[in-house]
Amino acid sequence: MTKNARRALFLVVATVGNFLVTAVILVALILAWSAIASALGIAQSTVMPAFVIAFIAAVVLSFFIYGKFLKYVAGRPDLEERFGLLKK
Repeated sequence: MTKNARRALFLVVATVGNFLVTAVILVALILAWSAIASALGIAQSTVMPAFVIAFIAAVVLSFFIYGKFLKYVAGRPDLEERFGLLKK
């Protein structure tokens, strides 16, 4: 596998991972809002605004998680050697 193929594979896997993290956070926020709304007796008409806010929050949170992950990966000194990204 070439260096560019490995980079492309990493990009695809990282993008899918970021999408999954966003989806998990979104579901967790919607479930949390549903539980809070049920406990407090809040009307169901607040579902749509809560969904929009939860979606925006999920995207922002996953952006920060993705950024932290990339900083961690970039900070590993043996990463390029381990995955064969160094020029030979």
